[in-house]
Amino acid sequence: MNPLGQRIEPFAAMVFNRARSGQFKDVIAPPYDLIDSKRRDELYARSPHNVVRLELNRENDPYAAAAATMREWSDGGILERMDRPGIYSYTQKFDLNGRRLSRHGLIARVHLEEFASGLILPHERTFPKAKEDRLRLLIATRTNISPIFGLFPAGKTALTNLLSEVRSRPPTLEVVDDLGVANEVRAIDASSEITIVQNALADVRILIADGHHRYETALEYRRRRRSEAQANASAVEPYDYVMMTLVAFDDPGLVILPTHRLVRELPADAVATFETRAREIFDVHSYDDWAAMSSALAAGGQGALGVALQGDHALRILRLRDRNVLTNALPNAPDSVRALDVSILHALVLDRIFGLKPEAIRAGGNIEYTIDGKGALASVAAGKAAGAFLMNPPTVHDVERVSGSGATMPEKSTYFYPKLLTGLLMNPLD
Repeated sequence: MNPLGQRIEPFAAMVFNRARSGQFKDVIAPPYDLIDSKRRDELYARSPHNVVRLELNRENDPYAAAAATMREWSDGGILERMDRPGIYSYTQKFDLNGRRLSRHGLIARVHLEEFASGLILPHERTFPKAKEDRLRLLIATRTNISPIFGLFPAGKTALTNLLSEVRSRPPTLEVVDDLGVANEVRAIDASSEITIVQNALADVRILIADGHHRYETALEYRRRRRSEAQANASAVEPYDYVMMTLVAFDDPGLVILPTHRLVRELPADAVATFETRAREIFDVHSYDDWAAMSSALAAGGQGALGVALQGDHALRILRLRDRNVLTNALPNAPDSVRALDVSILHALVLDRIFGLKPEAIRAGGNIEYTIDGKGALASVAAGKAAGAFLMNPPTVHDVERVSGSGATMPEKSTYFYPKLLTGLLMNPLD
């Protein structure tokens, strides 16, 4: 094997041997953070080789069980390595709001960088419990089971031309997932073509779009492996890299959906006085049904928030009257962060009115995140949640501005659609 050293490296991906694993559509899965217990059971029932048994095992010790399953599948030929190292073109074709879109990316090993270097940057804050879970899985399996989603600046002409040509070739892997998204993977294994990719991405700044917990976990895993290595700590190893899908900022299929908040418990006194307190700083308009509220939210654009509370039949749209209120609430935040709807929601609604502090939100357990606004309202109406808080999505430029300012958004501020599939390619770290 050639020594590692480039920022972007090919790898001999581990893939399912479809002759032994069964139909490809039966062994793939959505990202782990979109899989609840019901969905996990469905994936278990779908195939004895579904990747959920690695990514989100349901045994008492899920990490040991995942490691044992990976060994069993590797030894039994269920999983196999690609014949040649490659970088992989990844296209997702999907329908959204009556349009057919395609998003194009590259799956490669990317050299890990601490955020302080400025070469790889986050845009969202993370949850400690999720990082602990992903670290334990990585230690057990020593494999990137799913890719991190990264964005890079546009304008790399040689790379754009190469990828356009690669997409004219037959796919190496292809599958249509449960959402109807067509996923196509094409191997780029010619040395001259790999060099084009490496040169184009050698010094670009990469913004993490999705997978912050797994990236921070990969950094911690590297620290631990480096500590174990000691005498050979200067050698570049596979664990110095992480598997990423890289997409250009100007890709026409780059879509962000809104991430709404569904809160299980809210203080009763704050619920009872909500409208009075909200009117102190917001213009408040009430609506009788979802369709009217949804239209008003979309028409309201940046700065509009939707609120539904259990026991209250009114659906409300809030709009901040004076942005100086947010400046006072977030005095140390850069303008790029204060411009976000999610900042208004967290600082002035969840914190100021309902007393939900940032540290409590990061601890998890009380807030669910969803792209289904109508479903969130239905949960409140059915008494399954105390409140639903709806937003319009941020733009890619919002994300880029926040990251460029050295700041981060609140947790779960973005939902890039479609999600990257788990089970297409895996990256062993040994």
